[in-house]
Amino acid sequence: MKVFTKALLGMTVGLLVSHSSLAAEQLTVWEDLDKGHGIQPAIEAFEKEFNCKINLVQSDYVAHIQKLEEAVGNGATNLPDIVMLPADRLGDAAQKGLITPLNFMVSDRDIYLDSAVAAFTYNGQIFACPRSVETMVVYYNQDLMDYPFETMDEYYNFSIAMKNQGKNGVIGKWDNVYFVYGFIRGFGGYVFGKNGDGSLNPHDIGMNNSGAVMGADYLKNFVMNALPREVLGDGGWGALGQLFGSGRAAAIITGPWELEGIAKSGINYGVAPLPKLPNGNYMCPFLGFRGYVITKFSKNHDLAEKFLRYINQNQYALKRYEGIHEIPPVKSVMADSLIKNDDFANAVSVQALNAEPMPSIPEMAQVWGPMNDAISDIVTGKVPTKQALDDGVAKIKAAIGD
Repeated sequence: MKVFTKALLGMTVGLLVSHSSLAAEQLTVWEDLDKGHGIQPAIEAFEKEFNCKINLVQSDYVAHIQKLEEAVGNGATNLPDIVMLPADRLGDAAQKGLITPLNFMVSDRDIYLDSAVAAFTYNGQIFACPRSVETMVVYYNQDLMDYPFETMDEYYNFSIAMKNQGKNGVIGKWDNVYFVYGFIRGFGGYVFGKNGDGSLNPHDIGMNNSGAVMGADYLKNFVMNALPREVLGDGGWGALGQLFGSGRAAAIITGPWELEGIAKSGINYGVAPLPKLPNGNYMCPFLGFRGYVITKFSKNHDLAEKFLRYINQNQYALKRYEGIHEIPPVKSVMADSLIKNDDFANAVSVQALNAEPMPSIPEMAQVWGPMNDAISDIVTGKVPTKQALDDGVAKIKAAIGD
């Protein structure tokens, strides 16, 4: 009886230890909205290999850091281990101590594009594992356009002709600064200038210089004369996809995140780099990166690092590309025939040569709100261009301080 009791006690203790270990070996990952299926194959393999559980939460990745900060402020305890963010949110998150440097990226940095690693570096430390590279391209309906145009003026003339027929030419979310930066930069505007050592100078803001004004004026003319009004404002996000996906717009300028939906729409589509502006320069949009960071609140940092290294192995990065059509900035993956022979990937690669890395310094967080307001006021005719840009820059400078 004593032997049985002792054995039973040993089994009970063993079960408790096993359960406790299992409970500890869990990771909560905040992924982008409707993109979780891209990493699901890697998750299933990782869970099996490391005897752990990945809790996947999908929500708008742009708001992840704000959401994390709010959760911490409210005393929440169920905080994530891994969070996806855009590169422009990295500096702010690192400065606030919400995320931690990634030890493995010191040795793994050569696996990735240099520009991707640079985008996720703050104060000399690498804080994110690159997940995808993105920039603007033109998607066009080949049943409505035989080929993409070389210049934006041609797109404008085509859009006017389409409008006269009760249809739409090229459309875009052109009351949002992220989507219109290609116009502004192409004419000579810029977000931040650079110091002598090449670092960004947050006190040199070029969003209201003469080039920025010319770019915004050119955009305003396009929007007021050729863009359907339903794509403006908060409701415009859904309208963009509906217009192009239903064949009611001949082309759309947007990013890689829309490819999955466009491919499923049944549209006979093609993809091309952005056109030239009237000054002869190509449109120069932001070159952006998405990455995964480990939060300061993770109780399983080592397991989280193993997971991030795991999901960017070639086989899983390629499966992710097949699932969500977002290009991993992994050199060996980008050299794979699956991506090299893909028209979409080629268009992004070409456009990346005429794109500007999005600033990832903390001050970038102060740019979006004021400039979105300024661009919206300009293209809707509420405020003269120069005044709106001056007001926006003044608000940015006030928020950044001396």
